[in-house]
Amino acid sequence: MNLHKRTNLIFSLAFIFLLSCEPAEDLPNDLSAPVIEHAEGRDHIEPENGAVYGENSDHMHVRFSAEDPSGIGQVRVNVHANFDGHSHARINNTFSRLDINNVFSPTAENPDFRFPEGSTRINIDASGTDIYWAGSNSTLNGPVIAGSYDVGIEATDIFGNQTGYADGSSYIATIQIRTPYAPAITISNLHDGELEAEAGMPLDVQGTVSRTDHELSSPITFLWIRVAEEGEDHGHEDDGHNHRIADEDIYDQMWGSSAWIDEGTGPDLPHSEMLDLSKILTGDNAIHIPSGEDHLDLIIRAEDSNGNTTKQVYTIHIE
Repeated sequence: MNLHKRTNLIFSLAFIFLLSCEPAEDLPNDLSAPVIEHAEGRDHIEPENGAVYGENSDHMHVRFSAEDPSGIGQVRVNVHANFDGHSHARINNTFSRLDINNVFSPTAENPDFRFPEGSTRINIDASGTDIYWAGSNSTLNGPVIAGSYDVGIEATDIFGNQTGYADGSSYIATIQIRTPYAPAITISNLHDGELEAEAGMPLDVQGTVSRTDHELSSPITFLWIRVAEEGEDHGHEDDGHNHRIADEDIYDQMWGSSAWIDEGTGPDLPHSEMLDLSKILTGDNAIHIPSGEDHLDLIIRAEDSNGNTTKQVYTIHIE
């Protein structure tokens, strides 16, 4: 090999050696998921956990922020019924469940869900992101099924780090949508908004559970009455899979058959149009107030034959 070729070979090998010694491109060291918080100028994320939307409501606000120093990849807002249709009865398919999956990203088709690429913080607080279940802005094909719904917000950064529900970094709220055609629950002997009771005595409940005069109202098919520690159960009455929880409630009684809850059956309802609670909660079905408690919750849930559900929680003040 001549000197010129040898020199070129040595130079090439040295160049390759130098390239191989170059430090590898730094891998991202961001292993943290985005942070979901309230929108700017707001005190809380909307919808709030436990929010109740009354008979005249047709939508909910969606207000939150998401922040990540590396950049937000996308945010998903999901709304779904926390009943899944493992039905014991035939449900009227005229009604629709609220089922929403809105994805916010730099490439979202809907401009209300679009944000600039590379954004390290997004602030969602505009009417275009509100979710409607009635009226001209509703995306449903029929009237909404009244009842309990879960609203979830989860975010992912540009490296794929995602918030989760197990560690609380995703947001979850359980809301109630009430309608004029769902069962009506009324208590008439409240004092300052509470039921008064005496330890060791039966609880006096004067009220009714009934179908309404709305054209979409249907017969009552299921009634569930519970008494629990105050604040113990305002959101969920099952384990998320529609199985009845065998907990340590002070009182737990069902009548009729639930369209949504496994093991949700009991003795026949005395009536399908109107139930008199003062007559139902007597004798063997009376609620006896234990001693050592100041306040308890009376939880009443009713369903109709179309699958619409109404749930009310009343505070029991014990003297």
